[in-house]
Amino acid sequence: MVLGVKEGDVEVKASIRSIVKKVMFTLFIAYTAVVIYATLIRENEHVYGKAMNLDLFSTIRLMWDSGNIMLTLTNILGNIVMFAPLGMFIPMFMKWFDGFIQVFTTGFLISFLIEILQYKLTERVFDIDDIFLNTLGTFIGWVIIKILYWVKNMLKARFKKR
Repeated sequence: MVLGVKEGDVEVKASIRSIVKKVMFTLFIAYTAVVIYATLIRENEHVYGKAMNLDLFSTIRLMWDSGNIMLTLTNILGNIVMFAPLGMFIPMFMKWFDGFIQVFTTGFLISFLIEILQYKLTERVFDIDDIFLNTLGTFIGWVIIKILYWVKNMLKARFKKR
């Protein structure tokens, strides 16, 4: 026993960490598959041919002006929610790559790549609004994981004092 820690406790904690990492990696693979399916494979009944939108917020305005609130909210929240996990996974898997600029840039570049692939490989729209919303989702996911890490560290520090 070293410093009040039994040898078996360390092995159990290491084993739990290993299992958690494997589960998180499996979730990341599943998440990646869902994003690829949703953005590149699945048919989209709201798209009517290949087009390009480079006017920020014009698609959102168009949907809003149509009066179809559910379509507007689904588009906005769907794009944000779809990329929030990316903002969480990046810091979890790449501790050295968890700063705001790195995560923001990664979210932007992945979203940009998806939009290019949608335009080139499918009959879909390259939409700057999607890039904005996806990048915002990545940022929100990053903020959530940072808050969770902060809470975890605060709780850890509080329990160490006891």
